[in-house]
Amino acid sequence: MTYKQYDLTASLQRYLVGNSGIRTDIIFDGYTFPSERPLITLEQMQNNHEYNVKRKEAVEVIYRWQIGLLASNAVERMRLQETISDLLTFGEVPYFNFEKSADNPAGFFNLTLNDVMPMPSEDVTDHSRRHTVYFDVELATFKRKRRG
Repeated sequence: MTYKQYDLTASLQRYLVGNSGIRTDIIFDGYTFPSERPLITLEQMQNNHEYNVKRKEAVEVIYRWQIGLLASNAVERMRLQETISDLLTFGEVPYFNFEKSADNPAGFFNLTLNDVMPMPSEDVTDHSRRHTVYFDVELATFKRKRRG
């Protein structure tokens, strides 16, 4: 299956909302954080392409995201951190090709959870950034050259 960045990100957003019940926003330029907690944020990170096949017949593509969990307090953060970690580690994410169907998944994908990083607030007066943890996840897949 050939994946597309938008479809992967939107599928991951749908998966997180559906399985956690927590509002999940995709971060974009100019995004303003709401005061609502708990909140999950989803941000695309650097993708990598590795050409390890002759004549570029296939390329390994690694898609990456940073997922943030912003909680109301430390106990909520630690409790939800386990739930989100399990979803990312063990869950099969339904992949939707939104150009074809937003109702029926075209397949499923599994993520690799690389890091879980609790973040202390840099500014003790900034209550909107307290009780935050970030999850670094990736999906490694191959794209193949289309023929004809």
